[in-house]
Amino acid sequence: MRELGDIRQEINAVDEQLGKLFERRMALAEDVALYKQAHDLPVLDKEREAQVLESRTNAFPGRDQEFIRSVRVFYQTLMDLSKEAQVKRINRPVTIGFYGAYGSFTHEAFLRLFGEETKSQSFEAFEAIFQALAAQEIRYGVLPVENSLTGIINDVYDLLSHYDFYIVREAVLPIQQNLLGVPGASLDQIQEVYSHPQGFAQSTQFLSQYPQWKLIPYFNTAHSAALVEKEHDQTKACIAGQGSARLYHLATLKEGIQDARQNFTRFVVISRSMETGPEANKISLYFTLDHKPGSLYGALEAFSQRGLNLLKIESRPMKGKVWEYGFFVDIEGNLADEKVVETLQMVRNHCRSWKILGNYKA
Repeated sequence: MRELGDIRQEINAVDEQLGKLFERRMALAEDVALYKQAHDLPVLDKEREAQVLESRTNAFPGRDQEFIRSVRVFYQTLMDLSKEAQVKRINRPVTIGFYGAYGSFTHEAFLRLFGEETKSQSFEAFEAIFQALAAQEIRYGVLPVENSLTGIINDVYDLLSHYDFYIVREAVLPIQQNLLGVPGASLDQIQEVYSHPQGFAQSTQFLSQYPQWKLIPYFNTAHSAALVEKEHDQTKACIAGQGSARLYHLATLKEGIQDARQNFTRFVVISRSMETGPEANKISLYFTLDHKPGSLYGALEAFSQRGLNLLKIESRPMKGKVWEYGFFVDIEGNLADEKVVETLQMVRNHCRSWKILGNYKA
């Protein structure tokens, strides 16, 4: 006969697993609620409940009726808790997180993607958005990932490789940098200019005309505008977008000061769950390879052989691995396409690790 202490220890281990599974199931219930809300579906689906109970009880052939009754009670209770969570989720406003401050370019991307009526929350750090999403404090997160002039945002790419989240939407916005100041100020009064380093990097030609100006890097363009408004000093200016000018009541001292007219930033929406559909035409991947000659060629060759268009490839150093890299790849395609699935499997065979980051409409 086993000792009671040993049995209880095993029960504790089982309970711990059940707790984690229950947490995961309730998170999925929230995703179901959001889908039902978006498609105007009722929370209660009697036919679905009957099918679930039938399949669960049939999973235990040969057990006595008392055990089967307990199984039905167990799963009915789970579904009741799920329905309760869905009702609460549907009645709670969806909150979308975005990087930076109100009036920033990312805030403009958020407005384009979700509209002014959507509840929002700003975050000062990229990882704070990922952490809030993991804690289910927000439903989606909006982040910049790439600028056409200055390239990818490394920190965001690294976080995409670390967290098990998915890209579900993207938006590409034209970026117009402007010199903003206190109403009534003029260019010859300016002594200090505040902006995010990328704001300076994208406006070097204009700034070179004023070598006497002191360029002061700040958190981001919107915060720079907020500082200039707060200081209300005609010798201080900032580089920011028109959204910041409107929000912080600043005057545009010089419009469109960016070096290139073709200046765009790509923003993505991340989610805890994969969301795709027939309109999706872009697939984002992240994979690592064995550190040996020909491994990258072998992985990428499949795209050419199968006629899939490779849109982008970026490499990032792997943490803890000297001179080893992970690869971010974007391709055209939809995961419902059999040729795409077969090609991805061919690529997967060459990889050490692999994850699909999303299949969404570009």
